[in-house]
Amino acid sequence: MPDPTDLSQPDEALRQTRAIEEAGDLRQLLNRIADRLVENLPDAAMRDVNRLAYARDYAENEHGRSTDMARAVERALLRQMPRIDDRTITRGEYALLLRARAGRTTRAERVAALQREAAEAYTGARPREDQALAAVVCARIDGNASA
Repeated sequence: MPDPTDLSQPDEALRQTRAIEEAGDLRQLLNRIADRLVENLPDAAMRDVNRLAYARDYAENEHGRSTDMARAVERALLRQMPRIDDRTITRGEYALLLRARAGRTTRAERVAALQREAAEAYTGARPREDQALAAVVCARIDGNASA
C-alpha cells in the first residue's frame, strides 16, 4: 500500500519550482553567463557542449556541487538557454540570445504568479461563500419563525 504522504509528480514539480524561485533569479544567472561569453572570446564559435557546461558550472557554483538544488537549477537554466544544434553562432551572438531570454519571465515566475492568483481568488471567494451560508441560515430562521 503506498504511503499517503508521498508526493505526486505535480506536487513534486511545484515544490522544485518553488525551490528554484527561492534559490535565486534565473535571469541573473543568464546575464552572468552572457557577461562571461562576451568577456572571453566573443568571436569564437559557441557549441552546445559549451551551453551544457556553463549551465552546470553556474548552477553548481551557486548551489554546491551535485546537490539537488544545483541539478534543478541546471535543468531550469537549460530550459531557458536556446539549443545550438547545427547552426553557426558566435559566443557574443549567443550572449545576446541569453540576454533576450533573461528579459522574459521564467517558468518559476509564471507558476508563482498563477499560485498567487489562485490564492487571491480562493480567499476572495471565501467571504461570499460565508455570506451565502449566512443568508441560507437567516432564510431558514425566517421561514421557521413565520410557520
